[in-house]
Amino acid sequence: MASSSVTVGVAGSGGDGVVALGSLLQRLAAWQGYFSHMLRFYGPQIRGGATAVRLSLDAEGVSLPKDSPDILVCFDWEKYLEVDREVPLAPETVVLYEKAPPSGLRLPKKSFEVDFSEASRQATGSDHNKNVVALGLVKRLLGLCGDRASEAIQTDEGLHLLKQNVAVLEAGELLLAGHSFAGLELCPAQDRSVKVVLHGNAAVAQGALRAGCRAFFGYPITPASEIMQEMQDKLPRLDGVFVQAEDEIAVMGLALGASIAGLKAMTATSGPGLDLMTEMMGLASAAEVPMVIVDVQRCGPSTGIPSKAEQSDLNHAIYGGHGEAPRVVMAPYDVPGCYRLLVEAINIAQRFQTLVIVLSDQWLGQGFVAVNDAFLKQDYPLEELKRPGGEETGDYRRYLMTDDFISPMAVAGEEGLTYQMTGLNHNEKGWPAFDFETNQQMHRKRYSKLMPLCGRDGLVEVFGNENCGRGILTWGSSAQIVLETVRWLGLQDEVKVCVPQLIHPLPERVERFVKSTDKLLVVEMNYSGQFYRYLRAQMDMPRKTELYARAGGRLFSRKELSGPVTEVAR
Repeated sequence: MASSSVTVGVAGSGGDGVVALGSLLQRLAAWQGYFSHMLRFYGPQIRGGATAVRLSLDAEGVSLPKDSPDILVCFDWEKYLEVDREVPLAPETVVLYEKAPPSGLRLPKKSFEVDFSEASRQATGSDHNKNVVALGLVKRLLGLCGDRASEAIQTDEGLHLLKQNVAVLEAGELLLAGHSFAGLELCPAQDRSVKVVLHGNAAVAQGALRAGCRAFFGYPITPASEIMQEMQDKLPRLDGVFVQAEDEIAVMGLALGASIAGLKAMTATSGPGLDLMTEMMGLASAAEVPMVIVDVQRCGPSTGIPSKAEQSDLNHAIYGGHGEAPRVVMAPYDVPGCYRLLVEAINIAQRFQTLVIVLSDQWLGQGFVAVNDAFLKQDYPLEELKRPGGEETGDYRRYLMTDDFISPMAVAGEEGLTYQMTGLNHNEKGWPAFDFETNQQMHRKRYSKLMPLCGRDGLVEVFGNENCGRGILTWGSSAQIVLETVRWLGLQDEVKVCVPQLIHPLPERVERFVKSTDKLLVVEMNYSGQFYRYLRAQMDMPRKTELYARAGGRLFSRKELSGPVTEVAR
């Protein structure tokens, strides 16, 4: 019987083509209408360490990969044992391996030794294409052969490797021909349209460009570098500005300068880079300069684990820096949300002349999905700066106290609209002012102008039975596995899940959600429960409130969350 969802795992050494195998399989399936989600696991080394992927292929909709794969391709058992917690074997897993496992490692019943390297040598004279051989075998087991697969290989530039190695792919399809693999073949996709394949970092870049970002300044850092690479590739075609600076301090200075000159500007980094940007973050807040920073979080503190996800930069994003520097903090929870929230972030930065920090993470930023492309085609209204009119010429007050606390902002160099931009406390004209009254006034201005965001209920999503009194609050990529676990347990009618994508200032809908519960669970991937403590500072929490939080470095699983989710649903 065909299956509507299959999870494929691949493990080996860096250089075995593990990620390439997963990516090629995902793209082949996308051409035949299948949704998919691929998670990547790797160490901080450049080459040679353990690498793995876990890829779900689904005929009905996007779903996270199962905790254990239905099929595992293993090129190197020694390296597999370094990532076995990410692609754990189950008794029903079909294992395709190249070399005998170490003694003591018990394999599932359906395990087959396959010499992928020898099949590659016979087809090409080299073993460098063993991953394509393995792809051919998996492709046949899943039933992904046929005309659309052939069309994809011939026309999709992302599959050029297969076009050059059709003989190798066909050699893989012939392997294990005498064995039965019932239950692995995918049923036909419900929606046969070709799906778009992209990762969260690419979605961030494309969303920023859609919102009119034309200046990007960056410094490479794992796991955010793909955003910089996307902008480096696309901005010159749009007459935009791209600069790789010498460090993150210079990055922020350049970005602020571009924003003052009238461009929609942004940067992207990870935790250590955000640390270096902190002083300039304060300047952006004090001088009321539009700015967007995307922080693709990784394990900290210090260098931490560069290649693993964690949600531990929330405190820094909300409170980081000396003095009081209000800013907006947002967090997408899926790849389409990375696109949409960048449009929202740039709009908010322009509308409110403020700093916006968008918190993604390694799981979200470097995880690939295949989805419908409707979100890329949606018509999004775009915000522009409030600009001064002719009446301000000659008496321009950059920080004029208006009814909405947002002052008209002139572009640097406009005749008759010059002003002083400084990190010093300043008056309405921008001139340094050190008296208490002006200091109090400017603090009130910077905080008050952001208050309308508390009414942005559209930036909060609630799933499940909204009428029940048992709820879960989570944020960022953790929301994906929370929602999957609720569905997996069949508790959609027993519990509701709230996922705010605007974190600070906190929308009123979140407080209404909390007040509607008598039992609440907060789930997040950091050791100290930063979101939970932030919520407690904002509102009264139900007496029966539980926290499930732990450090990053390993993704949440359905099995891990099933206990706390079941408990809150009782």
